Amino acid sequence: MVFRRNFLASFLSLLGVASLSFLLGAAVIFFDFPPSSFLRRAFLGGITWHEHKAASTSVEEQSPALTVGQIASAGKTSDGFTLCMYGKGSLAVLIDMRGEMVHQWHVPFSQLWTDPPHLRGPIEDAKVYFSGGHVYPNGDLLAVIEGPITLRNPSNGHGLVKLDRYSRVLWKYAEKCHHDLDVAEDGTIHALVNELVEQVPPQLAYLPTPCMIDFVDVISPDGKRKKRISLLEALVDTPYAALFGILERPGMSEAAAPHDAQWVPPSLDDARRRDVLHTNAIKVLSRALASKFPLFKEGQLLVSLRNLNALAVLDPDSGKVVWAARSLWHSQHDPSFLDNGHLLLFDNLGWPKGSRVLEYDPLTQAFPWIYPGDQGTPFYSEIRGMTQRLSNGNTLIVNSEAGTVFEVTQGQEMVWTCSCGNAKLYCARRYTSEQLLFLKGEASASKASGGR
Repeated sequence: MVFRRNFLASFLSLLGVASLSFLLGAAVIFFDFPPSSFLRRAFLGGITWHEHKAASTSVEEQSPALTVGQIASAGKTSDGFTLCMYGKGSLAVLIDMRGEMVHQWHVPFSQLWTDPPHLRGPIEDAKVYFSGGHVYPNGDLLAVIEGPITLRNPSNGHGLVKLDRYSRVLWKYAEKCHHDLDVAEDGTIHALVNELVEQVPPQLAYLPTPCMIDFVDVISPDGKRKKRISLLEALVDTPYAALFGILERPGMSEAAAPHDAQWVPPSLDDARRRDVLHTNAIKVLSRALASKFPLFKEGQLLVSLRNLNALAVLDPDSGKVVWAARSLWHSQHDPSFLDNGHLLLFDNLGWPKGSRVLEYDPLTQAFPWIYPGDQGTPFYSEIRGMTQRLSNGNTLIVNSEAGTVFEVTQGQEMVWTCSCGNAKLYCARRYTSEQLLFLKGEASASKASGGR
């Protein structure tokens, strides 16, 4: 009995100390005492870690084989090669329609930078991964490099690299690149970069600092930065600055929140407000498609601002946002321009029944096509997610959390599926045979191949 009383007393004492520590930490942050900056960095890293869970396992354990589970009859699929980036260890693979690997790229992070100038090391190779990329016709690969969120490195952005078809490094870009990139017709690269800052524009003084903000880096084909554009400042002093209002309500109770607002606990709200935009996609409006979009101009950039639940178009010449919209989507990813003048995007949390893909008309604000709709197969990815309209009108959908990618027709029939097991699927893009000239004579999109 005495032992039980002593154990209970010790337990309650420890609980009291833990509770007091939590309350003191919360008070430090709330009243902005000197240690608050350090604690806020920890909270910022912690919430972003939720999206980039890292495990210290081998590349092989984190990158299982890709398995194709369904192939429809001939003529229903948009045949090609699918670029997949998944698991850990900075690996990218191309697979044919049967799931056979026809090519791969891999370079350990430690071979790129033994002492990275833009990060605080050491960085474990197995925890670094490719999260977005672009394959050139000759087999060169541009790859966005991400890694774990830590107190030393509060950004998941770990760099950008260009490899040749044999995984030899052509150049590397030591900036905190993350999520996505796009390549213009003249070879200019547009990449997303984030930085932790201590100050924000006076108009946004209500934002807590330090906070993470996003930039667009305009990079030459040989890997040299030509321009950096702050997306925060691109929205300030424009008619779209009111989008920041979603971040202007700290500490709001669930009862007091507007009926269309998604209430979150104060601790998560603080972390979300410190990752101000969480930009997760960028696409260049090409010359071929510019005439389809009377609201925009050739060379302007479509970006997805997840934490504002908004899409925006940035003019890189003026450095200002010229169009933005919110609608049915929430925490969206991967918008793109379609050849019918519409936008396609992955809507993570805007539908109570799960995630969905939306086709959106920026002129009429209508939604001509939605998947899964009434006939499609439901799916859900709280974070990440991608979608791509294919040449025959089918749509490729990436369920990142489930580690699956699937192809559906306009009539919502699922005609192709592929799984990477328990690994997160960060990126999947379909390329036609004509887009990958380096595979000519080495692999077939529709047949299993033993090529490299």
